[in-house]
Amino acid sequence: MNDKDSVWKEAIEVYLGDFLDLFFPQIARDIDLKRGYEFLDKELKRIIREAKTGKRYADVLVKVYLMR
Repeated sequence: MNDKDSVWKEAIEVYLGDFLDLFFPQIARDIDLKRGYEFLDKELKRIIREAKTGKRYADVLVKVYLMR
């Protein structure tokens, strides 16, 4: 992982709510961060390894809860 990538990942982990509000405001409204969230790096690596598709852009996977 290069330095720029690791800085972005760390920023997303620390400021997830702000990141979602800024880049995905419509989605952010439906997410209940008060219930917690979980970064699933190991699961993402497994999914990417098993995928048979072309280019891949996602490198952060977060489990969140939707508003009730």
